Amino acid sequence: MKEEEENIGIVKQLYDAYKRHDISSVLDMFTDHAVLHGPAPAGVLPWGGIYDGRERIADFFKALDESLETLQFELRDVIAQGNKVVVVGYQRGRAKPTGRLYEIEFVYIWSVRDGKTSEFWVYTDTAALVEALRR
Repeated sequence: MKEEEENIGIVKQLYDAYKRHDISSVLDMFTDHAVLHGPAPAGVLPWGGIYDGRERIADFFKALDESLETLQFELRDVIAQGNKVVVVGYQRGRAKPTGRLYEIEFVYIWSVRDGKTSEFWVYTDTAALVEALRR
């Protein structure tokens, strides 16, 4: 239980840094060789695809920031088992290129190793995001 509580704390710290737009601190919480699995193949969403390594993960957050303005972000459930942390939540925002609003629910799966995140899977309503970004 202690490991799981620590892992939840690490993931929550990451979200706190993200909410403050402190991407440098977010990136520091990933291992050097972390892998991020975006919510869609590359090209479907500006931040789609697989990002291998901390430098590439920085590209993910840059594309996300250039594309979306978050208006509401809620973590509804945070569940841990072993080194996995699952986050279920809700997000409402605006697509920056079009000004269209979107609402999505999401599931994020984090793997934590030695106090840092080593893998991050993003599952969300890609159709709603594609529609909000469509010109």
